[in-house]
Amino acid sequence: MLASFLLSPTVMAQTTKVKGCVKDADTGDGIPFANVYFKNTAIGVTTDLDGNYTMETRDHSVNVLCVMILGYESKEVHISNGGFNQVDFKLKSTIEALNAVVVKPDDHYVRWIMKQVDKNRAKNNPESLPRYECDTYNKMELDVTNADDQMRNKLLRKNFGFVFNYMDTSVVSGQPYLPVMISETASRYYHQNFPVVKREMIKATKVSGIEDEAMVAQFTGNMHVKTNFYDNFMHIFDVHLPSPLSRFGNAYYNYYLIDSLKIDGRKTYKIRFHPDKLVSSPTFDGEMTIDAKDFALRDIHARLKKGANVNWVKDFVVDVVNQPLNDSIWFYKQDKLYVDFAVVLNDSSKVMSFLGNREIDYSNPAFEGALPDNIVNADADVLLAEGGIKKDENYWQTARPDPLTKKEQGIYSMVDSIKNVPLYNNIYTVISSFVTGYYDTKYIGIGPYYKTFSFNDMEGARFQAGARTTSDFSEKWRFTLFGAYSTKGDHFKGGGTLEYMFDNIRTKKLTIDAKHDMEQLGKGSGAFTESNILSSVLSKGSGHKLTMVDALDVSYEHEWFQGFDNTISFETRRIYANKFVPMLSPDSTAFKSISTNQLRYTARFAWDEIVTRGTFDKTYVDTDYPVVTLNLVGALKGISENDYSYLRTELQMRYWFAMPPFGASTIRFSAGKIFGAVPYPLLKIHEGNGTYYYDESAFSCMNYFEFVSDTWTTLFWEHNFKGFFLGKIPLMKKLNWREIIEVKAAYGSLSPKNNGILGSVESQYAPMLFPAGMSSLKKPYVEAGVGISNIFRVIRVDAVWRLNHRDPGINGIKLIGSNNFAVSFSLVLSF
Repeated sequence: MLASFLLSPTVMAQTTKVKGCVKDADTGDGIPFANVYFKNTAIGVTTDLDGNYTMETRDHSVNVLCVMILGYESKEVHISNGGFNQVDFKLKSTIEALNAVVVKPDDHYVRWIMKQVDKNRAKNNPESLPRYECDTYNKMELDVTNADDQMRNKLLRKNFGFVFNYMDTSVVSGQPYLPVMISETASRYYHQNFPVVKREMIKATKVSGIEDEAMVAQFTGNMHVKTNFYDNFMHIFDVHLPSPLSRFGNAYYNYYLIDSLKIDGRKTYKIRFHPDKLVSSPTFDGEMTIDAKDFALRDIHARLKKGANVNWVKDFVVDVVNQPLNDSIWFYKQDKLYVDFAVVLNDSSKVMSFLGNREIDYSNPAFEGALPDNIVNADADVLLAEGGIKKDENYWQTARPDPLTKKEQGIYSMVDSIKNVPLYNNIYTVISSFVTGYYDTKYIGIGPYYKTFSFNDMEGARFQAGARTTSDFSEKWRFTLFGAYSTKGDHFKGGGTLEYMFDNIRTKKLTIDAKHDMEQLGKGSGAFTESNILSSVLSKGSGHKLTMVDALDVSYEHEWFQGFDNTISFETRRIYANKFVPMLSPDSTAFKSISTNQLRYTARFAWDEIVTRGTFDKTYVDTDYPVVTLNLVGALKGISENDYSYLRTELQMRYWFAMPPFGASTIRFSAGKIFGAVPYPLLKIHEGNGTYYYDESAFSCMNYFEFVSDTWTTLFWEHNFKGFFLGKIPLMKKLNWREIIEVKAAYGSLSPKNNGILGSVESQYAPMLFPAGMSSLKKPYVEAGVGISNIFRVIRVDAVWRLNHRDPGINGIKLIGSNNFAVSFSLVLSF
């Protein structure tokens, strides 16, 4: 039955793909702006500045390809329908017959057209409509190239040789590829500007090789993958690309009016756009058609400029088609995206790369009436239809705008076959262990491996073993345990975590965490965790001041809607003194330990944020708006020995914003205050860095336990020019290095009741004396630095100078370990 279905005429439909170059027969140079089209159709493109072109169609009647351009002879060739064709033309010049006609470039008219596009932007941009809803069909496919070269091994050939029956060829690169994943999603999408509503109702989804389709449905819909060229800049892969329709387009592109033609009875301009030679930031190269009446974008073919400083992306192509629905509305019709991800970007590389293909088709739009109440009042942006989202093949034959090709249909069965190969499971386990840190058996994961061995001054050599349950054990409960032994100090440590997930689509999670382990007070949030082999190797030596902590935290996280989380926690902690963390009262009485019993409330708000979700964990990916976090902590005295009453408030904000073509900036701001008298371990210990690894949330030139406050504000600013300057230097351009400047500042104060600075008059009233070298920030602290990132595409090196508080000392005596200058490095994976 399946075989007869695959061979039916509707499913046997194949895509005809053509790629090639049009050259001058005498000089061998590429001919730009040549018209290449399928005979007796309106399907065609013009060649780029090098004479290259690509085309594809599902029209099964095409079998002749034609090329024509003024000044050259026209040609046509027969092609193979339903397959890949490499067709290169060599045209003879007929310029002698023109009696030396001189063609002078004049872009006055095309610039006038682009100005009209800008004037009519709001009218023609579907996102400017007060409201709309439409059906969408989203198809995604993931492929690998050079799979044949990578699978020469006899063992791989024996186990996976059958997959080569599904090989195809990319029309963009001309490379053979092997499909490894395909997904389809049918949705109803709702958009409203006032009040803002952007929601998607998933009606059906189908993903190869994945059983929990409800879990992945949020990633395969329309919410975060469509492109809109009416925006001045398109935010794709953490890169802001100027749109050819941008009102600033003349600063980035040269425009060429190629032709004026009739499409659906309407006069239409065909315009090519190419990056200006002086532009070093990433841009597009391609062509578009503009309606001559409404000056609306009808379609566009845009390809990432060759040599663009974008990591991991070897090629990137966007094809968008819009359509007029009546005399006043233009709306989406189709949006296609092609991406070639590769570790090595040069074209001759045989390293395996990944091709991503995404296609969205729009249908049945509506613009009148109010949005349904269940959509407006929903607490999630991606909803699942009642009755389930698994549908049979009869449903999909109706939902698809075009039938799947035979090879696309075969991907579903191929992936299932791969999962049944034992070697696949072994390879998957190794890769998963490297990424997650845990070696997973069916029910138990062993790890994390990077904490197995470490060393520091306090513990000596440390050995740790740990384990956690997997999602196969339970998708609701997860248990994590670890135990450690060190050769010095308190030899045995350990801890565990219990997590219960009420809901992972909108996080509702209970966590109980307990530990008896060493902790570094006053470290940045981006620092290596303690007991990590890398933090040991990259330590500055005596920089760490670890202390033993007994802690029990019980917390509940509730995500009200995507972008707004609340967490309520009860936390009890006991912090022990040692030679690195002394605890002395003003009368020199030694504390063995102090404790705190506190209730914490955290609110995090991030508008329009993209989030990826696993069974137990989620990752905040991206938002164009500031992320604001509020922390309120209250503690009561009298519950345990040496505890304290206080109230701590802190507001934090992180904002990443692009400044094309000058790169992007990141601002981190915080302000807080502690009400009550507390010992210094409970004050705001400003974040230092005791390693040579760069921590964006800590001060590079500040030592641990150097500055402390009970009222404070901090401001971190970093700007990455993304190669704006170095990309204009011929010898440096090929390196794709990126320039960074940064400034970090902090200002704080201490109330008399908390001022335990040694030698100060007020220290006699403080709950605890400060360690030697710890002081307040009544004089602001500032450090600044420069950096180079994207070295070998993963390494970042920073040089940072302390601008004040230089050579700090006590009574004029310089302290050992003053940190006026720091060089650090980090590994950064970014586009």
